[in-house]
Amino acid sequence: MSGSGAADAELVVHEVPVGVVDELSSPQYDALVVVSTLDVAPPHALRDFIAAAQQLDDTLVQGSTPALLQCPAVAGGRLVLAPTGPLTAYDDVRSVYEAARGGVRRAAAAGARRPALALAPHPRWPRAPLVALLGALEALYVPLQIRESFPERAVKLKRFGVYGEDKRVPLRPLVAEAVALEVARGVARDVGGADPERMTPAAAARLLRERLAGGAVRLRVLDDTAALRRDYPLFAAVSRAADSVERHRGCIIFLEYEPKNYENTVMLVGKGVTYDTGGADIKTGGAMAGMSGDKGGAAAVAGFLKACDLLRPPIKVVAALAMVRNSVGEEAYVADELLRSRSGLAVRVGNTDAEGRLAMADLLAEMRERAAAERAPHVYTVATLTGHAHRAYGDGYTAALDNHAAAARQHAARLRAAAESLGDAVEVSTLRREDLAAHRGRAAGDQLHQADNRPSVATPRGHQAPAAFLLLAAGLDGGDVPYTHLDVAASAGMLPAPPTAAPLLALAALYGLVRSC
Repeated sequence: MSGSGAADAELVVHEVPVGVVDELSSPQYDALVVVSTLDVAPPHALRDFIAAAQQLDDTLVQGSTPALLQCPAVAGGRLVLAPTGPLTAYDDVRSVYEAARGGVRRAAAAGARRPALALAPHPRWPRAPLVALLGALEALYVPLQIRESFPERAVKLKRFGVYGEDKRVPLRPLVAEAVALEVARGVARDVGGADPERMTPAAAARLLRERLAGGAVRLRVLDDTAALRRDYPLFAAVSRAADSVERHRGCIIFLEYEPKNYENTVMLVGKGVTYDTGGADIKTGGAMAGMSGDKGGAAAVAGFLKACDLLRPPIKVVAALAMVRNSVGEEAYVADELLRSRSGLAVRVGNTDAEGRLAMADLLAEMRERAAAERAPHVYTVATLTGHAHRAYGDGYTAALDNHAAAARQHAARLRAAAESLGDAVEVSTLRREDLAAHRGRAAGDQLHQADNRPSVATPRGHQAPAAFLLLAAGLDGGDVPYTHLDVAASAGMLPAPPTAAPLLALAALYGLVRSC
């Protein structure tokens, strides 16, 4: 399967069949991975064996490196103990995720091609079994271009199993949800991780049309240059230098999922910069490497729509992906240009390397316009926007910033709590008056100042202020439309790091896509 399917149907993720294991020694499998932590007892039949091994080797408890043990009681005689290491009050469920992922990789490295993972509830983290399974399934993913260029390496395993003894863990619905979420994350990784030529704007549109075909998500692509310049002039300015090369020409991908019954509407704008040269303010000193990952926000939004297609939550989702290449050339937009936004604001360009906010601003304004006709709307931008978010919070963390209407509902805090249940780390930042002031117009006639000519990491409040620009450009600084900006520059993954699909799991947890635990 490429989706959730019926409970008893065979599930498939990354071309690997996934099934529930009834016996530890099932001949269908050739290894068993057990996440080892002092808080959780291993499978009953293995407790004495594992206790003896841990008494002999303390690293099986205190360490964090998976170990391969010969054990006749399990499939294939291979038992992989994947320890979390000691868990303090400051640890979170990511420790379980990382242990399970490492354990499956260790089993595969040992020659196993049909491993199984043992799941058990955890006293601290109710969703630990699902999180462990998501970590394990991530280990099965092979990047898109490896699959296409080296077909013999396209599939890592022949089969994957899930074993559990505790009746509190509903294995079949849990496995179905995990497979659906991993299929969705695979879509996000394919879009976010492919190189600038494999995943041009048009190529992204073709891939998503293929991956969403026949499902519940409607897709529409706007690639007419005249229409883009008329309706989304800030986006069109960023795309201008790329428009002369047909395969690099920008487009906007609109996605919509609408079930028959729903109470809430999620409205998402994703930054899909397929390559960021910096434009006329070109990136130097090696800073251009990895910029094919600047489409991670749009990739995650696309993945979330795929998750909705598979899991069918009772929410409406409207999304717009700003797919554009920030090229450099004689047609490039430049600093000092005065642009006119969709909402009629005069925007002075200060730095062409701050292209993401321009690519999204008109789409965000359109979402604000549409919100009046939607049921309980909440608007988001999702973007690999600033190095400052990375500097502020470190690897793996998404920065969430609410406007006044969302803050009144404590939305970012609720998103953070939901995200933490699945190990998708979110930190809450706050928009302040200084952030809005930083983007007020400065020269005569200007209404908005796009960016200073310093990198965000050298700018005070360097990830908060760009969110304020989006707020102002879309008119979300007033009124009652709740809006949250998600800066995923530190969590989406950029080369050489693999894409993560963050914040797909955070949104899935918040909006009820996860029901099994």
